[in-house]
Amino acid sequence: MNSNVNCKGCKASVRILDKQIREMLDDIENNGNFELASVEEYENRLMQCQKCKYLQYETTCQQCGCIVHIRARLAGGTCPYPGQAKW
Repeated sequence: MNSNVNCKGCKASVRILDKQIREMLDDIENNGNFELASVEEYENRLMQCQKCKYLQYETTCQQCGCIVHIRARLAGGTCPYPGQAKW
């Protein structure tokens, strides 16, 4: 398996490290400008994402291109699953 997967439209890596996700989450959690989902709701949302056929690289939603950990953490985040949201 090729571990250096690049974006279809450019040469940028599409892999996001756990450390990068944690830094992004820390930024939104400490910013104070975002309404956040509860930790329980966040974890439930991520569980649904982990089961989804549209999850790529364990981080990215194929439907909208978002980082699922960020979308799931935001209170107003919604699942973009076609036809019926998973959360």
